[in-house]
Amino acid sequence: MRKPPDIRIKKVGDLFESYRKRLKPPQATVERECAIAIKEVTTFDISAEAISYTVATKTVSIQVPSVMKSEIFLHKKAILNVLKERLGSSAPEALL
Repeated sequence: MRKPPDIRIKKVGDLFESYRKRLKPPQATVERECAIAIKEVTTFDISAEAISYTVATKTVSIQVPSVMKSEIFLHKKAILNVLKERLGSSAPEALL
């Protein structure tokens, strides 16, 4: 009689491990690109941790001192244009 093949049960989390290593979440990518765009346009060096992106509403929110935030809002249109050039359809539509 034929012996059944040795089948081992794998954890569901292990099945997606290779994808987790290769793919970055779109939220983190947008936050990082936003920090780079702000630095290019305004010369403020803001960390990606100070920026949060909501995927559902395509809104970027920045947690920095009010003086810096005011300066960033003066260049809001230029920053959003830079992000649209780099990210295409996944670019944020609003900056808060």
